[in-house]
Amino acid sequence: MNQPSGAGDPSSNPANQSNPVNKPAPVNKPAPAKPQQAAGTPGANTPAAPNPASVMAAAPSPSPPAPLSGRRVVAAGMVSGCIGLALSFFLRAVVANTPVRVTSLTLLWSTVLLSCIGFGAGMALEAVRQLSENNPDPAYRRGRRGER
Repeated sequence: MNQPSGAGDPSSNPANQSNPVNKPAPVNKPAPAKPQQAAGTPGANTPAAPNPASVMAAAPSPSPPAPLSGRRVVAAGMVSGCIGLALSFFLRAVVANTPVRVTSLTLLWSTVLLSCIGFGAGMALEAVRQLSENNPDPAYRRGRRGER
């Protein structure tokens, strides 16, 4: 089990010998630069503030708000549109029992107008109600009680 001299020696390998042609140039990596702070600025001697991204990642993320329910918005618009239609029929009955002459076209357009206003108001109220219900900001829900 005699090995020839230099067979197990790493210096005898021609690839490991210090040959300037085969030797790669040393890589000098500069140290990462730290931000410089002036001596008079606050925080010059204090540790750095935590990264906001890591703070946000540690906090549980709120679930995304539920989308608007279009069916409920339209249903609220239909209900309030029917209320507007009933109001227009009530006003039509009041006008019919007065001595004032109003054309049937005027009564028709007042009926259409009150129904459309009721429909739009109902849709707007339901949409705003759903948006305020799904808002995650507690300051939005707190309200302004006592402030005037």
